Amino acid sequence: MSANNKDVAVRKRQQIDSSRKTMFVFVAGAAFLAGIALVISIFLIQQIVFHSKVIIEKQSTIFRLDKNLESVDELKKNVRVLETNSALNSVKANSENSALQTVLDALPDNPNADAFGASIKNKFVDTVEGLTLDNLSVTSPNSRGEESEDNNSESADSPNTLHFSLEVSGSADKLRELLTKFERSIRVIELKSFEIHTSEDKLSLTIQGVAYYEPAQKIHLEKKVVKP
Repeated sequence: MSANNKDVAVRKRQQIDSSRKTMFVFVAGAAFLAGIALVISIFLIQQIVFHSKVIIEKQSTIFRLDKNLESVDELKKNVRVLETNSALNSVKANSENSALQTVLDALPDNPNADAFGASIKNKFVDTVEGLTLDNLSVTSPNSRGEESEDNNSESADSPNTLHFSLEVSGSADKLRELLTKFERSIRVIELKSFEIHTSEDKLSLTIQGVAYYEPAQKIHLEKKVVKP
């Protein structure tokens, strides 16, 4: 009986050890599966958040495109109105040009100092008979070099400008006619100062002024990266 009791006790202990091992394997397996489930859940949540951001950006883009498309008809209408504008048509440089060309002539899309200098000579000075061009210089803000503090401040306030200096000589009537041409010019020109000097047989006029231009607007598609 004693031997049988020992065998029974050994078997019970073996069964208990086996149950412990089974329970340990079961708990470890459950913990492993729970860990995998947690990782998958976090990944799915991140994907949901990421795709939500993408959808929001797409909706924002669609909204902007819809607003732009709605503005097209209004823009076309405004352009047609400008084409019939009597003020613009009355100051066209060429009768064959459209009225909108007057706007472009008033504010070119680039400085082009050489062309502007030639325009002052050909369309202003040379069209007034009896005037003599003594000096003409045109400089853009980027090429003016060292200037006074006031001039630097002025350039900073108005970067899209061409500065010019003009000196002509002639009779008082001719100088007045030249100033009138500047006043009626299609091109946006501002005379900052002018000085008149007299001599025995003629008058000299020195003009300091600026002309303005407006860089062309560029439209391009953007790519935006949405990060998870």
